[in-house]
Amino acid sequence: MFVIVSGLLAMLALPSSLPAQPAPAAISSALAELELRPHAEEEIWRNLRSRGLPLIEDHPEDEGLRRVTFVIQVPHGTSRVRFDSVINAGMARQPVEDYLRDFTLPMQALGDTRIHHLTLDVPRDATAVYSFLIETPQGWRRLSDAANPAHLRGASAEAVLLADSATRHPAIMPIPFTLRFEPELLTVESAVLGRTVFLQHHTVGGAEADAPVLVLYDSFNWGVRAPAWEIVQHLVNAGAVPPMHVVLIDQLDTASARQDYDDQLIFLSEELPSALADAGIDGRRILAGASRRGLVASRTALERPQDVLGVISLSGSFYWSPDGQAPRWLTRRVPAARLDGPRFVLAAGSLEYVVTSTNAGHVMLDTNAAMMQALADAGHPAEFVLYQGGHDMAGWRQALAVSLERLFAED
Repeated sequence: MFVIVSGLLAMLALPSSLPAQPAPAAISSALAELELRPHAEEEIWRNLRSRGLPLIEDHPEDEGLRRVTFVIQVPHGTSRVRFDSVINAGMARQPVEDYLRDFTLPMQALGDTRIHHLTLDVPRDATAVYSFLIETPQGWRRLSDAANPAHLRGASAEAVLLADSATRHPAIMPIPFTLRFEPELLTVESAVLGRTVFLQHHTVGGAEADAPVLVLYDSFNWGVRAPAWEIVQHLVNAGAVPPMHVVLIDQLDTASARQDYDDQLIFLSEELPSALADAGIDGRRILAGASRRGLVASRTALERPQDVLGVISLSGSFYWSPDGQAPRWLTRRVPAARLDGPRFVLAAGSLEYVVTSTNAGHVMLDTNAAMMQALADAGHPAEFVLYQGGHDMAGWRQALAVSLERLFAED
């Protein structure tokens, strides 16, 4: 489920993860089987895997929840097993200072076996990546759930929980291999960034030179883990968005924070448009990105709105401020809207309320809501998309699809 709020942001009731729950019947049956046959671990593991993991059941009392049991058989020599996912938010010890201790959850061994399990109640429409952390004599290692067929793309990609497959946005489905195509590779010799910037360019739906240009930071996330061009292709096929160009920027330079991201603003508003024009791409831009990248996209569109059609900020880091300044710096600097200014879509996850040493209590949900309010107060056309999830690619890829739909909606 996605909640769309236009104009002034209303107060939202936000469901969260619930405390760990009793193990389901499948785990109880496995324990009973072990009591009768103590050496039946491998058979029990095969039986559990054959059910499809994680085990997902309807909640016995609440139609809005699903009961999910995560199960893994760990290697020999593992001393401890912990579960890592944004769905742990409701059980996090706040503020999160030591991630392993404060945010990840312990998993329980099934008798004396190497099988470990954890049962959680989650919102029915929640989606999230997850993994297992195991402690070995060599230290902690991260394992994906090989028994789950749903993963992000790429080597060692995280498994994905989709609590109810009916809530999957159709635009995130993979495009058949035979219909995929390689991107055009472009480079920008950036003076302001002091390096060569590598771009990936997809022409989607037969886009003309002056078609909209979706510009996304982080070519690994949006080129490999959750290919943005596929999301756009599905939306074009459905008639939800026009044909467009998709341009992926290799990365957001970590050193840019020390310059208050001034260098990225210049790159996005001057160097990148020039390079795209040289490549025959001159449509209005949609600046998009997640976390700090959403912050940078928003600031650029506010301060350099020329030829910017829209902004899609996914869990934008609007708590951020330059050294020595109060939090929510950009929120306080929102200028009055121009008649031809860009349209904003801000997305945040229902589980983004955890206090960390980074946000110092200015959590994503609150700061995104405050930014939405500031945009509305200044007259900017803006919408807020609340998705059921957290700060990860599983939620962001769905939110990107919905945000693009909203950006081009006529209502």
